[in-house]
Amino acid sequence: MRVGVALNITKRFLYLLCLGVAILTIIALFDSWIISLVVFIIYNLICFSLLIIDYARSNGKSLFEVSRWGNNHLSIYEKEEISFMVYYKGNKKIKIEMKDEIPDFHFEVDEKLMKAILLPNSKTKLSYFVTPTKRGAFMFGKLHLRYEGKWKLCMRELVINLNSEYKVYPNMKNLRKYRMTGLNNRQWKQGQKHLRMLGRGTSFESLREYMPGDEYRKINWKATARGDKPIINQYEPERDQHVYFFIDTGRPMSYSIRGYNKLDIVVNTALILSDIVNQNGDLSGLLLFNTEVNNMIAPGKGIEHRNNILEALYHIEHTNYTSNYEEAFFYFKQRERHRSIIFFFTDFDSLEEAELMLNVLSVITKNNLVIISLMKDEKIEQFGSLSVKNEQNIYNKGVALEIMDERKKIIRLLNQKGVFCLESTPEKLEFDMINKYIQIKNKLIF
Repeated sequence: MRVGVALNITKRFLYLLCLGVAILTIIALFDSWIISLVVFIIYNLICFSLLIIDYARSNGKSLFEVSRWGNNHLSIYEKEEISFMVYYKGNKKIKIEMKDEIPDFHFEVDEKLMKAILLPNSKTKLSYFVTPTKRGAFMFGKLHLRYEGKWKLCMRELVINLNSEYKVYPNMKNLRKYRMTGLNNRQWKQGQKHLRMLGRGTSFESLREYMPGDEYRKINWKATARGDKPIINQYEPERDQHVYFFIDTGRPMSYSIRGYNKLDIVVNTALILSDIVNQNGDLSGLLLFNTEVNNMIAPGKGIEHRNNILEALYHIEHTNYTSNYEEAFFYFKQRERHRSIIFFFTDFDSLEEAELMLNVLSVITKNNLVIISLMKDEKIEQFGSLSVKNEQNIYNKGVALEIMDERKKIIRLLNQKGVFCLESTPEKLEFDMINKYIQIKNKLIF
């Protein structure tokens, strides 16, 4: 711990100087100005001598031991606590103020200054709160600690080198909420019809009596022949299913919606969905790509696997390049032979871009179930519903309607090719993707 020292005067010292001015004024009224000036000089010399003595006697290098405290893993867009443990070795209570050096631009702070009154020979935890607005690793630097001198005439400042790296990860605060909802997935099944694409991949669980609405193909004829009523086979959802998350980190993810970066929203969704997939006994995998494949994590589960996905996601950045879908799809096909569910997070600026992707999408749709996730920009819809009052409104509405119409064509084109395409608002993306996964697991779909 390297320490630097600085000096600041207190209000008590200023009051002492003001008292000297008052004494000078009184003497000047009843005596010569020369005598009053001499008294003033002597008085100020005494004051500054006391200040220097107070500064010299208040050596904080031996009074304080400070260290960073707590977890250095932060969640993006969440208010997080940055803490310090201060060990004060003095024998009198003391007033202190502390301020941390925070990386510029990427952290919102309500109140940087930490204040406390420390008791003799005590350990005290001091904290402030930040809200990270960008994923990645950030270096927090020096700590500035100010404390009163023994006579309270000065405030000495220690500059303590506490350089420490804090990692800002995708938002993990919602994981517990979704874990609970995933345990009882009845709430995810309303108004659904059967999905046949993965209907063969179930495993036998038990027998039960036939009920109206059950599929005839599930009737167990041998068990029915032995009894007096129809008996059917009851199946449980297939386990150890491979579920991949394809994340396009190219130009489609470079935009922001309502102040939130699209890539951040997608990363949070992928992390939460991965947790739900593992909770349901399936294996989650990850593929990140842009002009080339940046990373691929094979399907797995468990704490170590989850940490691998977390590490892969926390520092990825978007680019302004057009992504190479063909490269990503063939890369995946060469390495994954198991039939998988693929949640594909991307977007399209034009119908031509969607058609370009569709030309090579068959590489992965032949043996896998692909769900393409698009994000809805509500600003475009707001412009599309504008009432026409002036030329600017006419222009904005026309452009918005054109974009919305092309968007519908893209979704219609994808659906016609047998690819599930979901468009969600940012706040519903997590729910919609989990909902879709639960539907597929239960062989049901809206």
